[in-house]
Amino acid sequence: MESKNHPGIYFAPLQESTDFVFRRAHALHFGGIDKYFSPYLLPQKEGGIKKSHLRDTAPENCTGYPLVPQIMAGKASDFLFLANHLTGLGYEEINWNLGCPYPMVTGRGMGSGLLPHPDRIREILDQSLPKLNCRISVKLRAGMVSPEEILQVIPVLNDFPLCEVVLHPRIAKQLYAGIPDQELFLQICGLIRPPLVYNGDLCTKEDFEDANARFETVSNWMIGRGLLKNPFLALEIKGVQLPGRMEKIEILERFHEEIVGNYAGMLSGQSHLITRMIKFWEYFCFLFPNPHKSFKRVKKSVNRSKYDLAVRENFLQMRNEV
Repeated sequence: MESKNHPGIYFAPLQESTDFVFRRAHALHFGGIDKYFSPYLLPQKEGGIKKSHLRDTAPENCTGYPLVPQIMAGKASDFLFLANHLTGLGYEEINWNLGCPYPMVTGRGMGSGLLPHPDRIREILDQSLPKLNCRISVKLRAGMVSPEEILQVIPVLNDFPLCEVVLHPRIAKQLYAGIPDQELFLQICGLIRPPLVYNGDLCTKEDFEDANARFETVSNWMIGRGLLKNPFLALEIKGVQLPGRMEKIEILERFHEEIVGNYAGMLSGQSHLITRMIKFWEYFCFLFPNPHKSFKRVKKSVNRSKYDLAVRENFLQMRNEV
């Protein structure tokens, strides 16, 4: 069981960033994660599940690390369809996304778009949970347009045997701007029955230590962008002795090589590969002495040879850093 002295670290799901290629490489080269969460699975209008979503949660692609698949559903039939598919694959915990803030999702009555409608949340849980033989956790925001909305949702969540509730204390309209409302999170700590997990702007060990001291009842923490920018962060938080500087660079190079190699085997054409790796470097560049310049080198790549040259220059700059 995790405790204040032995925190549980969860890797947040980020669309187009934390797919199985990334998760597998992170677990192999860094570790320190107690649960990885997959980007959400979404039912298609014509029924079924996208091939990329099926691939991302296929058990053969998710070995060697603990994975909790996430689902996006705005009605009980979709919730059950996705959950039954995942339990059929052997998953014992499923996370329901009530936090996605983007209009293409909220406009369809899913993600944060459900938060103003606690009656619909109750209906979906009431119709779904008794028919499932797995643990259900929920990831949500502080509301769609107002933090008053979360205060109406908490009594609903308290009525169901949820294994955890992950709360990002921003409203959906903020996206990732502004500061997470830690006062609101502290208030909810005293209102909610399921174990509460904190998520939001934990980008350094110091960020974690401040939050850990403030939220006395929280033992598990979800981190997204902080781990993308610094894949050693979970180990730092847990007090694991990190390798020396040159060994860290070698680990980062192997991590990158595995990711680019696996994507090269999956994606069709150099342009798709470069586009995917540019997305990766939006975060990875923060490990380098001059993040803006390091990212710009990669972003200017027009083919694989140019990309490889940019990467070599970035790592050379890292090695030459005093």
